[in-house]
Amino acid sequence: MSELVKLDRNGPIAVLTMCKPERRNAFCPEMRRTLTQHLLDLAVDRDCRAIVLTGAQGHFSAGADLSRVDVAAPRPSAIETRQNMLEVHGLIRALFCGPKPVVAAVEGLAFGGGFSIALACDWIVASRTARFGTAFARLGLIGDLGIYYTLKARVGLVAARRMLSLGEQIAGTDAVTLGIADQVSEPGEALAQAMIEAGKYAQSAPLTIAYTKAAYGNGIENLEDALRAELDYLPLVIESEDFQNALTAFKAKTQPVFTGA
Repeated sequence: MSELVKLDRNGPIAVLTMCKPERRNAFCPEMRRTLTQHLLDLAVDRDCRAIVLTGAQGHFSAGADLSRVDVAAPRPSAIETRQNMLEVHGLIRALFCGPKPVVAAVEGLAFGGGFSIALACDWIVASRTARFGTAFARLGLIGDLGIYYTLKARVGLVAARRMLSLGEQIAGTDAVTLGIADQVSEPGEALAQAMIEAGKYAQSAPLTIAYTKAAYGNGIENLEDALRAELDYLPLVIESEDFQNALTAFKAKTQPVFTGA
């Protein structure tokens, strides 16, 4: 089997590319497990400060690879499906809650689960000709991979419910207008723009990013949630070398160099 997820390094930025171009990078269990493992490895890689996630040859991901489904085979039981989903959720947690910022570079299709994966990232750069779509309604399914939460967080309840119910396609420029994506690029330039944005994250304080992602991953729904997060994480960063170095740099009127320690 060819490499389903390619890992490249550009200084402190790791680039993960989903590679199944013959199926518009539709993902299979092997691709999903490989992507999850890369994210878990990069989470503890001190040389990695930011991650860019993209797809090969003009598409982000068309979602699950339905060509692998044998309609004549016995249907999985509810328990089997539930256990599979628990494994799938590991990927979304690694993206949404992991300590490293993830920038999605979206060209072409980001449909179904591919759309969900993009939404779990910290920042989305979309080509003007990219297309986003929930697609689940066309198959009689419900949204998965956390999209009930991540889509609502970006566009609000009414718009999210409509998108998930109708499966309408949204172009890259409109996606930015609606809040689905954060930046628009010219066709073929999403990756280059995503690298610029990842570079900004790479210069920021790693512990700030990690604990901020952890706080939102655990849920910030009200004031008490926010205060709890402060109690949990602020004592840790106050003790960090990064904070002490930043104080020294502030007094010396120089730029701090963060290491994540």
